[in-house]
Amino acid sequence: MTTTHRASSPVAATPLWSVLTVTFLVSLGTGVFWNAIGFIAKHGYDFSQARTLVLYLVMGVVYTIGASRAGRITRWCERWVGPRTLLAMVILIQSLLCVLPVVTEHVAALWIAVAGAAASSSIIWPLVESYMSAGRHGQEMRGAIGWFNLVWMSAVGVPLLLMPPILAENAEWAVGGQAVANALALVPLFWFRASPGHHDPAIVAEHVGGEYPLLLRCARILLPMSYVLNAALSPILPYRFEEIGAAIELETPATATWMYVRVAAMVVMWRVGFWHGRWGTLLLAGVTMTGGFAVVILAPTMAGVLAGLTVFGVGMGMSYYAALYYAMAVGHAQVDASGTHEALIGAGYSVGPAAGLVGAMLGGGAAIVGIVSGVVGIGAAFAWLPYRVARRRRRAARQHAARTIDAP
Repeated sequence: MTTTHRASSPVAATPLWSVLTVTFLVSLGTGVFWNAIGFIAKHGYDFSQARTLVLYLVMGVVYTIGASRAGRITRWCERWVGPRTLLAMVILIQSLLCVLPVVTEHVAALWIAVAGAAASSSIIWPLVESYMSAGRHGQEMRGAIGWFNLVWMSAVGVPLLLMPPILAENAEWAVGGQAVANALALVPLFWFRASPGHHDPAIVAEHVGGEYPLLLRCARILLPMSYVLNAALSPILPYRFEEIGAAIELETPATATWMYVRVAAMVVMWRVGFWHGRWGTLLLAGVTMTGGFAVVILAPTMAGVLAGLTVFGVGMGMSYYAALYYAMAVGHAQVDASGTHEALIGAGYSVGPAAGLVGAMLGGGAAIVGIVSGVVGIGAAFAWLPYRVARRRRRAARQHAARTIDAP
């Protein structure tokens, strides 16, 4: 039976190269909107730190609402168009929105483009993740997720590396350039299947450990907490660099540090399989991302900020990879599973700027660390509950086994 399923899996799944090509091209926009928009708003539109935090808050709220309904939206649209056609339409809509800041310099164009990009991305990523994982199981799924993470995490840092000369002259072109990348992303969709591949429940059972649902519950709390930190950090970094006297041409490349460290952390998790099913992985992810965040906000020198970004990147990579793997393994690679995964990211993107905004209003620096860390601490308390359930179940299983052995 196993041999039959393995033979049929490539037929059921969309070719991975086509999914990865779309992932790379669309992820360039993710880098622009979620990581670089703070620099664009500051240098191109003279946004204050508070106004930039509000911009991120709007993105987070819109993304959360859209991603949480991605499965329902996809099923509703299937009356007229299939998932592949829907994906193409949404990518095209996002392209048109990206042109707005180039067409007009009015600040309203930036707000519309940002909100529209968040809404369209909330549909794009659940669909892409479903295509990436559906029809793949076990090691094949882990390999697909590994390549997927390597591609998108590498791509989101590219705009930050290319942006310094653009920021100095025409910041709006950093947004408009994504229209070209999205147009190119339409080409590999010809190799996509009309719908994501079939995910066989019988094979899923062979590869999902007994504690995977509990690990998923914990990871689904840790994931939005990681994006609370990310979303609080991104709009603050431009002003953090200004505080320590960093040159403008170093700001975005330095920010990319944590993104490429995240890639390295993800590659280690991809190639070393001992972390699957282990609670210590999630604990280490939580400690490193929170500690790194605090160092970035409080460090008085560029070297300290870079060290904090490095530690932060390790935690971000670990938390994301674990959450996506457990979500796809337990959730049968459906759009609803990936939609929930993305909605949790959106929740983090919403809470993070809100917490950062409150901290900035209370004086910045230590206040920001205190409030954001408090939010993450509340999340950590809830993340501990699935682990306690797992421990009780293990203890009960050991006691049952002991009674069975002692029975005459």
